[in-house]
Amino acid sequence: MKAKLELWVGLKVIDLVTQTAWMTFTEKLNYEGILRGLRRYSYFGIEVEGEEFEGTVEEIDRAIQLDSAFTNQNKHFYRLLAAGTDALAGQDGRHGDDLSLSVLLASDSSSLSSRGTLAIERDYPAAGRGERNGRLFSFDCLIRPSLRDRELPYMERLNGRLDGAKVTDIVAGEVLRITVEGADIEEAANIVDGMVVTRSRREGLLMNPHYQRYEVIASKELS
Repeated sequence: MKAKLELWVGLKVIDLVTQTAWMTFTEKLNYEGILRGLRRYSYFGIEVEGEEFEGTVEEIDRAIQLDSAFTNQNKHFYRLLAAGTDALAGQDGRHGDDLSLSVLLASDSSSLSSRGTLAIERDYPAAGRGERNGRLFSFDCLIRPSLRDRELPYMERLNGRLDGAKVTDIVAGEVLRITVEGADIEEAANIVDGMVVTRSRREGLLMNPHYQRYEVIASKELS
């Protein structure tokens, strides 16, 4: 049996990193009234093989709770999502390998196994001063190292705690959930790209293209 899992981890306290980023975007980089929401999560995409689906998910869940490299119960909320690769293959191509399982929470949660209390499906803050002049779009931007050797130690840590299951691949990084105002989703996506990729002191902030890469793993329009 093969399965795909995602671990989303959020802080229990105020995230000073996102607070600082918000202030920089709105006060120095002219995104006041455009940037409407910002959240940050640690993210792990895990591919695993095991004998039985629920037992394998339970084993991964125990392992990530025992290792502070993934979660610390004093500091973090987490959500572990899991789906068998057979179930994903039946989604008519809507959910590829590069797309987050979180999109299934709204569209087809029956194919998911879920553990933890972090409600990522409802964590869409819409803030910012001023009246809305356009539509709101949210993008989950996964920022990760360019080099795979920065991610593979997490696979070794998990496999060191597993008995019957085996992690065969892992993606490790941060997801920035960025909500912006735009006329349409194409304009909003271009705005987000300009915010994420650091190109100069006055353009971009969240990712250094010299040693990081990013991809949008989920997007949606907010009502």
